Amino acid sequence: MGRSTFIWRRGVFGWGIPVALVTIAYQVVQEQGFVWRLVMTQHLKTGIGVAMLVFPLCGYLFGRYLWTTSEENYERMVDSRAARERNSRAGDRTDHPG
Repeated sequence: MGRSTFIWRRGVFGWGIPVALVTIAYQVVQEQGFVWRLVMTQHLKTGIGVAMLVFPLCGYLFGRYLWTTSEENYERMVDSRAARERNSRAGDRTDHPG
């Protein structure tokens, strides 16, 4: 999975949109309670619009953050593993002289 796919799947679709939907549901229950028929007030329309813009955007930023930190951690792990292998090879040479 590449960077862009990771950001969209994990950030926007995995976090941003679900949080927006939960926030909208919470707002509906706060305003109207558990009803069968939803009344779209102006306040609710504004809340839905803001939630569907803000949370996916935050999800995108969160996905970028996750990608960046994961890549940095991976780089550190690879570097430390390579350093350990170099040290182990250097130790092998000194332990077994010709």
